Amino acid sequence: MKELKNWFLKNIDIKLLSLFLAIILWLYIAGGENPIVENFIDISLSQNNLSEDLVIKEFPVNVSVGIKGPKNIINNISPGHISGIVNFSEISKEGLYKLEVEVAAPKRTQITRIIPSEIKVEVERILTKEVEVEYSLIGIPEKGFSLADEPQFNPLKVKIIGAKSVLESIKQTICAIDISGIKEDLNKKIKVRAVGVNGNDIKEVKIEPDIVEVSISLTRGYPEKQLAVKPKIVGKPAPGYYISEILSNPDEIKIFGNYSKINSIEFLETIPIDVSGITKTLSVKVPPTLDEGLNIAEGEVELIEIAIQVKEAIIDKTLKNIPVLPQNISPFVSCEIIPETVDITVEGKNVLIDKLEEENIKASISFMDSFTAKVKSF
Repeated sequence: MKELKNWFLKNIDIKLLSLFLAIILWLYIAGGENPIVENFIDISLSQNNLSEDLVIKEFPVNVSVGIKGPKNIINNISPGHISGIVNFSEISKEGLYKLEVEVAAPKRTQITRIIPSEIKVEVERILTKEVEVEYSLIGIPEKGFSLADEPQFNPLKVKIIGAKSVLESIKQTICAIDISGIKEDLNKKIKVRAVGVNGNDIKEVKIEPDIVEVSISLTRGYPEKQLAVKPKIVGKPAPGYYISEILSNPDEIKIFGNYSKINSIEFLETIPIDVSGITKTLSVKVPPTLDEGLNIAEGEVELIEIAIQVKEAIIDKTLKNIPVLPQNISPFVSCEIIPETVDITVEGKNVLIDKLEEENIKASISFMDSFTAKVKSF
């Protein structure tokens, strides 16, 4: 033991210097093989501590971060190892906010940059709206059957829960009912959907309940409906003319057919009638337009007599600052006319009045008579 101690202490300064040089050499070699590097990674962004009665209108999906550290660590870091967080703990009401993005660096690394380091977010209040359930029918029942009444729902209304802007974009809350080929009453549970103006499903809301019970009652035969006739007019009469009256004979027609179609139709439109350039009454016989599944009832006419009456437009026009001239005045008498000009309004057929100008009208005051205004022919 004494010999080992003597050996260790012998030339101790040289041995320590050698150890120090060995460590420096190892660090140099290790640093050359595993240098400090920096890389940029796109990471996912999440939020926390948001109040339950608030919702974020739009939220970024990810941000880019610069991360620095030993090469062997940086090369093995994937986007899943780092996450960005936006803290909403200080937000208690709706509005537009600028919030900082927080990113925690893995061990032995350092976050150098966050792009963007702050995000703008709009926070909305979560609202609840109660609406009636609407429906759309898919297909038609077995031949000879039709719906006896509108579908019945239980419950009749549902609650929609979501951000105010999302609720405003909802056109209807609807369930699609497939009645293709049915020949007996139908009872089933159907999912309710929130639909926008473009017919797209709006998924950013919660519907309570989102399943309703639907009852369909069938009957043999087809329902009938008496509808008013509405001529479809295209084009315009000749300039200066207007449509004064439209007469239909008959003015009502009875139809029958598929309940899903006949229930939604409110009037019976004819095929288009072109009135372009007409100057007198136009009389035509035209058929009504009917969707597939709808038919004219027995005993009703197939063609509708339409009379479109036109009249010339009566308009008025005001001509301003027309000079007032004296008439029948003695050459030995002087006079002063006050006011010297007047505004004159003329009424008549559009084709005449439209061409009337100041030079076509004269105003005069007669010392034998009263004030007169004359229109020159043109």
